[in-house]
Amino acid sequence: LKFKAIWLATCGAMADIEDGFGFSPLQRQPRRRVTFNCSGGCGSLNAKLHNEKKTASRSHILVSPISTSVFELLKIGVGPSSSHTVGPMIACRNFIKHVVKEKLLDKVHRVNVELFGSLALTGIGHYTDKACILGFAGMSPSAVDPSKISEFLQDVKQTQTLSIGFGDNDSDYKDIPFQEYEDILLTAKELPLHPNGMTCRAVGSNNDMLKTTTYYSVGGGFILTEEEMTSGGSADSAYEPKFRFNSMADLLEICEKEGLSISDLMRANEEVRRPAEEVEQLLEEIWAVMEKCVDDGLRKEKAGEKLPGPLKVVRRAPDLYHHAMTEKEADAVGLPSALMDEMRWVDCYALAVMEQNATMGRIVTAPTNGAAGVLPAVMTYYMRHLRNKQPEVRRQPASTFLLSAAAVGILAKENACISGAAGGCQAEVGTATAMAAAGLCAVLGGTPQQVEQAAEIALEHSLGMTCDPMLGLVQVPCIERNTMGANKAVNAVCLVLKAPESRRRTVVSYDECLRVMHATGKDMNSKYRETAQGGLAAEYEAWLHSQGEDVQKQVEEAMGVNRIRWDSKDEAHLDTVISEEEAEGRPQMTKAKTMGAMKIGLKK
Repeated sequence: LKFKAIWLATCGAMADIEDGFGFSPLQRQPRRRVTFNCSGGCGSLNAKLHNEKKTASRSHILVSPISTSVFELLKIGVGPSSSHTVGPMIACRNFIKHVVKEKLLDKVHRVNVELFGSLALTGIGHYTDKACILGFAGMSPSAVDPSKISEFLQDVKQTQTLSIGFGDNDSDYKDIPFQEYEDILLTAKELPLHPNGMTCRAVGSNNDMLKTTTYYSVGGGFILTEEEMTSGGSADSAYEPKFRFNSMADLLEICEKEGLSISDLMRANEEVRRPAEEVEQLLEEIWAVMEKCVDDGLRKEKAGEKLPGPLKVVRRAPDLYHHAMTEKEADAVGLPSALMDEMRWVDCYALAVMEQNATMGRIVTAPTNGAAGVLPAVMTYYMRHLRNKQPEVRRQPASTFLLSAAAVGILAKENACISGAAGGCQAEVGTATAMAAAGLCAVLGGTPQQVEQAAEIALEHSLGMTCDPMLGLVQVPCIERNTMGANKAVNAVCLVLKAPESRRRTVVSYDECLRVMHATGKDMNSKYRETAQGGLAAEYEAWLHSQGEDVQKQVEEAMGVNRIRWDSKDEAHLDTVISEEEAEGRPQMTKAKTMGAMKIGLKK
């Protein structure tokens, strides 16, 4: 238990989304692990029933109102992935918590987790293996100290022992044998309900199965058990909001009738769950973590630092930012500088967050980790560059931005998808772009209708984006893509607020865009949904194949290629894919797809 002190919450970090704890007030006791409950994360029943109509109306609500909390969508945690790092950590933590509650801990001899589908194919690149170990040890994404993770994992590896448990007392923990290669299994096959499936098991000394639970990490750090998936989500998180809505059309109708802004409405619904002071405190904590993440990523001493993994990506945010500051202080003049002056600030802030995310740093999931740079980039740009230019009476607090953005993100989660493994990058960076546009429009004085228009424009021009990370790392194209999303959000707001009064109405609604995004994600080939099997990931694999066996073996070892288990159906499918690619004249590809793209060496 000597490393247990590493994980104590020391700064009132916001609670995780977890089952069984309801929505308790924030606790600050050093060992208390208070949590929120989790509801579904992708394509909920609301999308299937409520959105059958072309337009929505409060008088035609067919299902229960959306009840996802702002603080379920915006969560403090660690990088690099919400679905592949945060979700699995919470799932393993939940599993151990139930083992303890069911008084099975004394009987447990070993625990293991089997990762399926996308979690297996890109899991090593997303640190899913590390997250599972931390979760089994009772650690939470919001409380874990990122600077101590490597030390803890190294100790587990060297001693081949893991202290599993959940609670405040030493009796709630037990040391058991643990070897990562034997106790974290990677299986290429997908489970039937979602690409991100995982099964946790507790085994007794006689190899008797004490407990087995299957979880799905459905995006944005949300997890559901198999039972919750088949029953339509967790009922524990249900609550009666003050203002019931299932669509953006509902939301706008309520705002007009009640004379509210979108942020006012969202705040009122949150205050049904917890006191007004606590709502504001939690929003301030979220912004504080975002701002610190930006500043940490801009530190000059980090310039040129290599990010983890074989891609050898180098941090760019520090140099870009300090060069911009030098030009600003020198009052540099020139057409290129004038054209790019505003864009580069947004670029710096987005890069800073995503480069921190890549190193398993502390970030805010918004709405996912792979898209976590967009919202803080635009928000920092407003707070540091635009807010002081507004008349004092019109300056808005960070909470207005966050609440407005969250409304847009929650609708995407409930009526479409925020999981790259289920809907491609349109569901992640696309949603984040819409959220950032909504937040910026709101703090610049936009009406609820204009906020909706800005979100719609941002999402409309993100439709169809694939999720094809090289080697499964949240680096290429993810880091730069966040800068593109942030700039697109700013541009969307410009299109809305700068348009003549008579020309401000968009043709497509945000609700319609969500329906299109949901349908596009369902139709998208699995190669382009966070499996690292197509697109840019496949191009990298083709290049890697040309580099010789020594380089290939180095990458294999780094990414855990040979740990993935394939069945005969997988191999037959790969034969077909390779034949198609050869017929299209694509470069000769290696045979079995894995974290990076195609698994090297299964067949030539």
